[in-house]
Amino acid sequence: MGSYELSPEQALHSAIRMVKEGGMKAVKLEGGEQMALTIRRITQTGIPVLAHIGLTPQRQHSIGGFKVQGKSAAGAVKVLRDALAVQEAGAFMVLLEAVPGEVAALVTERLRVPTIGIGAGIGCSGQVLVQVDLTGNFPPGRFVPKFVKTYADVWGESVRGIEEFKGDVKSRAFPSGEYTYSISEQEMAEFRSVVGEVGEQGVGMASRA
Repeated sequence: MGSYELSPEQALHSAIRMVKEGGMKAVKLEGGEQMALTIRRITQTGIPVLAHIGLTPQRQHSIGGFKVQGKSAAGAVKVLRDALAVQEAGAFMVLLEAVPGEVAALVTERLRVPTIGIGAGIGCSGQVLVQVDLTGNFPPGRFVPKFVKTYADVWGESVRGIEEFKGDVKSRAFPSGEYTYSISEQEMAEFRSVVGEVGEQGVGMASRA
């Protein structure tokens, strides 16, 4: 946020930096019709743009928070107009977030470019979820959107592992010999024979080496 909203030229400058310094192959930005000129400015230089419409998290305060978009006929028309505008501006793909499935499917049918859905039903060309959401890598009680299906319990498994580690350390079961470096008996015997002298003579062993 703040890297592309001021003007098409600011957005182009940021996009060029992301490609040259960040090694990116494309950029993604939020906004529909109001961002069409910006998308066109970036794509005209040969940088691919993925457009993000529907629920746009960076603009949440201006759309009433994290709410489903396109639930009314007028709202659905806005989603379609936004999708067509960013397509005509040169976006190679459109991400639809938190849009009724029927609306997203119809929008997908009307576009020449593919759509990616996140909370937009099965009618999109493809799907995406945030990795921490789908892997369950978050603490209990955290808000999770309706559209998130959690496929794993990374947080719970992490806590289980940490607790097991804690128990092994307290019982001195870890680190066992399997996880400890060894020294030959001969070298250890020699070390034991001089260990009392080290504090008095300091570098005595260095000369032998």
